[in-house]
Amino acid sequence: MHRKLFYLFNFLVLGLFVAAGVVDNHREWKGYQKQYKRMEISRLEGELASADAEQKPSLELALKTAKAMPIRLRQAMSPDLNRYDRCVSCHLGIDPETNPAQVNAYAEHPFKAGDIPEHKAHPANKFACTSCHQGQGLATTMEDAHGLVKHWEEPLLRDPYIQGSCVRCHGNFEEIRGTEQAKRGKALFAKIGCIGCHSMKGSGGEVSVDLGDIADKPASRIDWSNTGPLPPHQRNILNWIEMHLTKDTIELIPGDPHGHSCAHLAECEPVAPSGMPPFYEELSYEDAQALTTYMLGMTDKKLPKEFKVPASAKPEPRYADSIEHGKAVFTKFGCAGCHGEGGASGRRNFNALGEGQDKTRIHEVSEMAKGREPTLTKVVGTYSRDELRKKLHDGVAPSSIVKFNPDGPTPPLFMPSWKTKIKGQEMEALLDYLFSIAEKSGEEW
Repeated sequence: MHRKLFYLFNFLVLGLFVAAGVVDNHREWKGYQKQYKRMEISRLEGELASADAEQKPSLELALKTAKAMPIRLRQAMSPDLNRYDRCVSCHLGIDPETNPAQVNAYAEHPFKAGDIPEHKAHPANKFACTSCHQGQGLATTMEDAHGLVKHWEEPLLRDPYIQGSCVRCHGNFEEIRGTEQAKRGKALFAKIGCIGCHSMKGSGGEVSVDLGDIADKPASRIDWSNTGPLPPHQRNILNWIEMHLTKDTIELIPGDPHGHSCAHLAECEPVAPSGMPPFYEELSYEDAQALTTYMLGMTDKKLPKEFKVPASAKPEPRYADSIEHGKAVFTKFGCAGCHGEGGASGRRNFNALGEGQDKTRIHEVSEMAKGREPTLTKVVGTYSRDELRKKLHDGVAPSSIVKFNPDGPTPPLFMPSWKTKIKGQEMEALLDYLFSIAEKSGEEW
């Protein structure tokens, strides 16, 4: 009996060894390497058949090298960036060892290696792969390596989002090739006035969170319950940023405008939904992509100084007159974020008093959502220059904003004090600009 069991277990162990060998031989990356090797041998044999005497020695050497190519795991390593990536185990066309020229005629991935200047400027043996492309560098299957798996928060970046990686290192990204969408995103960030509410590394508004490290925000700190049916592998900061620009943020971050969560308490303070204006109404999807791309460059992760490219020095701007200067100040401090471009249309401010609100439906979210920030073209003319300067200097506290529903939440948008940020000539130029766009009558601010 014992002998039979001995034989049985020996055969089981032998079977496991055979099965392990079969599984190992059919790994995804091995299949790609074997196919690439066959393609290279076939290509070189074809070229050799029609080559002249002068070309044959180099082609024969290349063919010999291709035939001797080992099937093994390959890595692109960058100890300075703490990156150890196995992407080149499949993407042999961009492996510096297998294809030093970084150019071939193959059109399909993972064998393709087009003449890409960015790859030549960022060699894999210095930068690795995931430092720019993201993904899961140590993985050895396509799905895992591309980061299309649950709990992996840095999926492979494709166009245009990969341009956000350029923003991280290149202070001069607006001047280099291939960053057109990131550049467009930065221009849109200024145009719609994001800096008026959000700071960037401590500089800017004080109404909402600092966006200077938004690309580092972990998915575990995000409430995904209102994003709709989103697969787990898509719960990452890229999609979170983009949804703020393609969806109504009241639905995305609804808050608790009726105070249901604290109704059992003696004192209950309802919570307004996100105060971010509905930019999806005025931005195209391409605009949202460009803004998201730019924001993906906002990280606080430290890089060795040799990987950083400083921004180019820019000359002091010249203005035709004080009004043009004031318009630039209006943009610089993000006034459009609340008051609209050119101050022509106050943006949504939940539960603030606005036009067209039905007082018989005072508790409905849709009516509270009609609240608006002041439209500057209508209200500026109701102030003297000294009064308006004081308004900008002191700001408008949230408690001073008239509510549509007195029992509802405090409106999320307010004007912070600008006294330490807009001063001297900039303040006077801004006042000149505001009075230049003012109508002579209108609502009080």
